[in-house]
Amino acid sequence: MRNLQDLLSEVDSILNNAITPDTDAGITRTEVEDDRLLTELEKYFNYKDFRDGQRKIIETILNGEDVFAVYPTGYGKSLCYQLPALMLPGLTVVVSPLISLMKDQVDTLRQQGIKQVSLINSMQSWEENRNEMSRIQNGDVKLIYVSPERLRSRKFLDLLNTSLISLFVIDEAHCISQWGHDFRPAYLSICNAIDSLFPKSIALFTATAPPDIRDDVLHVLKITKPKVLVGGIERSNLKLKVNIIEGKDREEQKYELLKQYVSSFAGKGIIYAGRRRETEEIANFLQEQGCSADFYHAGRETAERKHIQEAFFDDSTNGLNIVAATNAFGMGIDKPDIRFIIHWTVPGTLEEYCQEIGRAGRDKKPSECILFYMHKDTELHEWFIRESAPDKSSLLRLLQELENINGAGEYRLIAMEELAWRIGFKDTKLQVGLSYLEKLGFIKRWNNLPSRVSVAFRSQPGDTNFEQSKLYSQLRQQRVTNILSFCQTLELSPKSVMEQLVELQNEGHLQYWGKDELMLIEIRQDSEFFASISEEQMGLGDYVKHRKSRIDKMVYYATSEGCRMKIIRDYFGEEVSENYRCNNCDRCS
Repeated sequence: MRNLQDLLSEVDSILNNAITPDTDAGITRTEVEDDRLLTELEKYFNYKDFRDGQRKIIETILNGEDVFAVYPTGYGKSLCYQLPALMLPGLTVVVSPLISLMKDQVDTLRQQGIKQVSLINSMQSWEENRNEMSRIQNGDVKLIYVSPERLRSRKFLDLLNTSLISLFVIDEAHCISQWGHDFRPAYLSICNAIDSLFPKSIALFTATAPPDIRDDVLHVLKITKPKVLVGGIERSNLKLKVNIIEGKDREEQKYELLKQYVSSFAGKGIIYAGRRRETEEIANFLQEQGCSADFYHAGRETAERKHIQEAFFDDSTNGLNIVAATNAFGMGIDKPDIRFIIHWTVPGTLEEYCQEIGRAGRDKKPSECILFYMHKDTELHEWFIRESAPDKSSLLRLLQELENINGAGEYRLIAMEELAWRIGFKDTKLQVGLSYLEKLGFIKRWNNLPSRVSVAFRSQPGDTNFEQSKLYSQLRQQRVTNILSFCQTLELSPKSVMEQLVELQNEGHLQYWGKDELMLIEIRQDSEFFASISEEQMGLGDYVKHRKSRIDKMVYYATSEGCRMKIIRDYFGEEVSENYRCNNCDRCS
C-alpha cells in the first residue's frame, strides 16, 4: 500500500495539472477548469450548468482549501461536495445529523448510477455494516456518509485512515456551536476525528450561521483560515409579511387572520407554533373550517408522526394539506411545492425563522411566508432562557451529583430522566448544564450505552488482539452482562468495552442486544477544582447575553420599518447597501 505522502503528492499533481493554463493555445486557467467542471457535472449528474455559487465552492475544494459555505436551503449544497468527491482521489467523508437525509442522498446517487457511495449508520444490520466496512477497506468507496457518533469509534477512524481522506465534509455545521439554535453535543467529537484523519481539505455547509456562530464553529474545530462563502440568503419567490397583533382579543385576531390566509392560499402549507397545545388547537380549528389538517409534535407516537409526514408528501386526494407543528417538523421536510409557511408564534432566532421559511417554494414558484407577531410571545423565549441559564451553584450541584453516582473509575452510566429527577432540573436546563461542563473541560459525553447486554456468539477472535480475546472469553462466562460490573471485573472503561464489543460484532464474532440506553459520562476534573473558579472565568454570562441578543434581532425583524430582507441579509453578514429594497416584503411593496 502506498504511503500517505505519496498519495498527497498525487493529489497535488492532479490538481495542478487540472488548472495549469495552456498558454500556447491561448486558453486561460479559468476556461480549462470551467470546461472540466462542466464536463464532469454532465457526466455524473446530467446537468448542463451550475446554480449560483456552486462553482466557486467546488473550485475552492478542488484547490485543496478549507471552505465554510453559508447558502440557503434549496441551493444545491450537496452537489458542492458530491462532485469533488467523485473527481478527487481517495475518500470523502460526509458527517450529517440525520440518517433519513443521508439515506435519501445515497439512494439518489445510486439511482443515478453512482455506485462508489456508502452509508454507515446504527439502523443497519451487522451484516450490512460489515459489508460496507469491507467496501471501504477494498477501495470501492469514494463518498461515505456517517453520523457524528460513528466518529467516536477508534477502529472506524483507523479503517478510514487506510485511505487518503481528500475531503472531510460537515453538513449542518451550525450544530457545532453551543450558541447556535440547533446545538448537538455529538458534533463536538468531530474535532478529534479531524485530528486523527488529516483530511486534505475541510468543507462546512449550513443554511443558517451568522458571523458570530461561524466564528465559534471555526474556533471549536481549530480551523484558522478557511474561505468563507456566503450565498445570497434572498429568494425572490418568497413573499415576506408580518402581522403585528395588538389590543384586546389577540388570540381571536390570530384565528381570524389564519382563516383568511388559509382560504386564499392554494397548495400545501405548514403552520409553526411554539407550544404543543397550540398545534393541536390550530389543527382542530382548521378541521372545523373544512381543511385537511393535522398536528405534529414530539409528544406524538412515532407511528403517528410518520403517518402525518407521509400524508403531507402525498399529493393525491387522500393527502394532507396543512400541518400545524412545533419545530420538531423540521429537517427532512424536503417537499419542493410548499406554498406557504405561517408562524403562529415568534421563533427564538432569525436562524430558526429563515430555516423554517426556507422550506417554502423550493420549486422557485411564489410562496407566502407570514409571521404573526405578538410581543407577549417573546416572553416564552425569555422564560426559556431564564429556566435554562446555568450558574455556578447549579453547575457545581450537577457535577457533584455525577461524582456521587456509582461508576467504573471516572466513568458514569445514567439515564437522563434519572439524572434530571436526582438533581431537580428540567430537561433543557440539564442539557445546557452538561454542555457547559463539557465545554469547560470538566466532563466528556460519549455514546449512549446499554446498562445490560445479551450476547450470541459466532466465532472466536484470533489471538492477535489480546484485549478482544479476553473480553470475548469473559462474555462467554456470563451471557447477560451488567456493563459497569463487567468493566470493573476487567478493569476497563465502559467506553473501551463498548468499542471492542462493537468491533467484535462488526467482525462477525458475536451479536449483542442492549437494554436501557444510558448516557456515558467521563469526569475529567473534580468538583473541588470547579468550586475554585469564578463565574467570570467560566463565562457564564455569555449564555444569557447570546440568547437574549437573538430574541432582540427577531423582534427587530418584526417591528422595524425597514426592508425585512435587508435585516436578514445584514444579520447573516452579507454586504447590503443602505438604500437596498427587496420588493418582496410588505415593507417594500
